[in-house]
Amino acid sequence: MESKHKNVLIVALVAVVLVMAVGYAAFATTLTINPTATITEQEENWNIHYDKTKTTGAGVIDATTGAGGTAAPTGTIEFDGTGQTATINATLNQPGDTVKFTLTIKNDGTIKASLADPVISEVAEDTNVDPLIVQEGNIIFTVTRPESSTLAGGAETTMTVTAQFDNSAESVGDTTTSTINVTTRATQTA
Repeated sequence: MESKHKNVLIVALVAVVLVMAVGYAAFATTLTINPTATITEQEENWNIHYDKTKTTGAGVIDATTGAGGTAAPTGTIEFDGTGQTATINATLNQPGDTVKFTLTIKNDGTIKASLADPVISEVAEDTNVDPLIVQEGNIIFTVTRPESSTLAGGAETTMTVTAQFDNSAESVGDTTTSTINVTTRATQTA
């Protein structure tokens, strides 16, 4: 009888060890989730960019002359090859001059996009007052967030960049020109 109890005890201990081994293996398994993802869709499915056809005219570039000014301020918009970055160039003459640039962001794809704040990069030695405000000499650039934070396939939204000659400038030269780059950012929306 004692031998029978020993055999049952040995079988029970072996079973406990096996259950513990399986349990340990189950708990020791590590699930790694990578927080980054890449959109591998074709261009017709993911295609977020500035509308490169909108570079001139009222509603795209609007200039306002400062008080007592005679020469109107001017500006230009140029885009890189992919339409991801807009180069904004403003030529202002006196305090109070402003040029407002309207950039249109298009979703020519089919995937819904979430738009983030644009990235501003300075072309010259600028001072970042805020991530969306840059000052170069007497010119202050203020960039707005896109009007819509999401963009469905086939839709578009706008954002603005305003270049203003600082009203508190003490000395005014002949003409002041400044340039910044504004890059649109988007991620896929679930």
